[in-house]
Amino acid sequence: MERKCTGIIIDDEEDLLDLYADYFFLKGFSIIGKGIDGCQAEQLFIEKKPDFVILDINMPNYDGYYAIKKIKEKDPNAKIFVITGHNTCSLGEGEVEGIYQKPVNMKIVYDHICKSVCNNLPSSELV
Repeated sequence: MERKCTGIIIDDEEDLLDLYADYFFLKGFSIIGKGIDGCQAEQLFIEKKPDFVILDINMPNYDGYYAIKKIKEKDPNAKIFVITGHNTCSLGEGEVEGIYQKPVNMKIVYDHICKSVCNNLPSSELV
């Protein structure tokens, strides 16, 4: 049996956080952590070592830019997907796997994660 693709989700809007987590759980993913700011994103990434991160940019305290910088310092190959409510996002090419505008079509994000992360798990990841 193949292990589930694992992810963490970070968004300061807790209703959206729960909605995203429920969506991916129903799609068969294992959401192994949720947080509300960039500091929690960094901590969860280090502790849980997820296959992917879904991240908001504009959050109080530590924002998504902080989280991306810290996560990429730990793992330059980390798979980060940004969902943001702001149409200006100053990320360079290659910093993240995808940037999506809220309100987002979750199927598009799901399909992108499946193609770029979860369908590419090495066979050694099988249980």
